[in-house]
Amino acid sequence: MRKKVGLFSVILLISILFVATACSKNTGSDSGSSGDSGKTVIKYWSMWNTGEPQQEVIQGIIDAYEEENPDVTIDVQWMGRQVLSDVRNASLGGDGAPDLTDQSGAEVVGTLVKNELVEPLNDLLTMEIPNEGATFQDVFIDDTLSFYQQDEDTYFIPYEIITSGFHYNESLFNEHGIDAPSTWDEFIEVGKKLKDKGIAPLAQDGNIDFYNAYYYYWLTERIMGAESLLKAAGDETGETWSEPGYLEAAKKIEELVDNDFFADGYEGSQYPAAQTAWAKGDSAMILNGSWISSETSEYSSDDFIYRAFPFPEIESSEVDSDQAELYLIGWVAPEGSNVDAVQDFLAFAMQKQYQEGIVTETGNISTRNDLDAPEKLTDLKEMIVNASTYHAEYDRLQAEYPEWWKTVFLPLDDSLLFGDITADEFIDQLQVQTKEFWENQ
Repeated sequence: MRKKVGLFSVILLISILFVATACSKNTGSDSGSSGDSGKTVIKYWSMWNTGEPQQEVIQGIIDAYEEENPDVTIDVQWMGRQVLSDVRNASLGGDGAPDLTDQSGAEVVGTLVKNELVEPLNDLLTMEIPNEGATFQDVFIDDTLSFYQQDEDTYFIPYEIITSGFHYNESLFNEHGIDAPSTWDEFIEVGKKLKDKGIAPLAQDGNIDFYNAYYYYWLTERIMGAESLLKAAGDETGETWSEPGYLEAAKKIEELVDNDFFADGYEGSQYPAAQTAWAKGDSAMILNGSWISSETSEYSSDDFIYRAFPFPEIESSEVDSDQAELYLIGWVAPEGSNVDAVQDFLAFAMQKQYQEGIVTETGNISTRNDLDAPEKLTDLKEMIVNASTYHAEYDRLQAEYPEWWKTVFLPLDDSLLFGDITADEFIDQLQVQTKEFWENQ
């Protein structure tokens, strides 16, 4: 009886192994794998959702690539903005991470690069762009490809540039004889002049906390320079916040609140009410990202001329006044990727004929140096190409210290911008809560 049971067990085990092997050969779902057809499969998890302009542009690139490369299938999943959490979990768990993903450079560095969950794409830099004869690294706007390099390794390939600044309607400014300010003192004078004419200087959808954060983040960059916020947030003692520049930045927000520069009811304004009202002429300026023209164009009048100016220079600061924000969206190859296949696809994807879609279809700025910006973003692109130095969006706080950003900074920043606490109270609480946050980690 034992011999019969043993023989049955052996036969059963062989059968299970045979089925498992057959199934694994036919799934074609492993990173860079080849199915039974012999095709190479590139698994791509994207930050975009189905129907978004960027999704449609990238899908077009994928379709064109597969047509020219019938031996390759790109298995793309449109997963939304939290894609890197899924990528990280899959990588750490050894559970089928993709060959390719995309997100902002700050998020990629904070989530994948610093955890050594990426593959370098160094060979891509000297590859030739198909049908162009140009070398890959030579088609990018200066500093965009190198901005997130780590120890001379390139992991991040940017294809879209976002930045932020003050947006305004040139027609309204001309009507009231106002020139775009370049310094903080000039900015305050413009605000007072607009108020005297019965126009709210600033629009703000107060329910979007990361929009509210633009003011303190930009002021700190202008006063203290890049990574000053990152330094203070990462100080477990909280003492860095006692440096005078942080209080100076907070006091300038207090100045805006005391002068009633924000449109009435901004504290409770529900997105997109304030930006829509701005586009209709109910307020004069809005501090926001370069996407604002795309989001508001349907509400603006025919004589609305979209213009933008950089966040004003702080006269007392020694920081370069032309420092610009580089908010880059791009591709990265997670650990274990089929790097050769990914690099071949990315060289194809960066062709001018495909990157034109970033400009014409999504209304954004391409990283290619031979493509003009959309007309409404001309000022913003000039800020980027004329800058001598750069910083990342929000100084990378949201990527490096996401829980501190959500639980400590954003609530306190809202309170400051809404006038619920003073500048001194803001800094005091940042010191206390930052220390408590790190003690509880």
